[in-house]
Amino acid sequence: MTQEEIKEINGVCPYDQGIFFEPSMIPVHIKEPVIYMRWETGGVSGGSYLESSNPQRYNNYDSEPKFKVLDLILEKLKPNITYLQYKKIENMIHTNEETEYEYYGNSTDWLVKYIILSELETFLNEC
Repeated sequence: MTQEEIKEINGVCPYDQGIFFEPSMIPVHIKEPVIYMRWETGGVSGGSYLESSNPQRYNNYDSEPKFKVLDLILEKLKPNITYLQYKKIENMIHTNEETEYEYYGNSTDWLVKYIILSELETFLNEC
């Protein structure tokens, strides 16, 4: 994909989705663009500088957002993809869980999904 295509797709992606080079929460050995999404799954909130604060664990029970950036890319690169090809692409999705630690015992848990862009492009060229 060209930089212009990436910029165009990133411009219409939902928040926390897009095509990024070395985004946070991706293993550091990946040194190339990835198709990326993340969402908050829970964490700890309520901590403060007061000793009387009582941080509580919480869960985000919202359903997993759609991997919209992947749909946008496929619409651009291969709009006539078959269902079976799409299922093979789903097998290329990697996941990662991370926790961002904050002040006073608070934290945010994230689930990340990503596909290495070059792997997807190679697969689509072979189709």
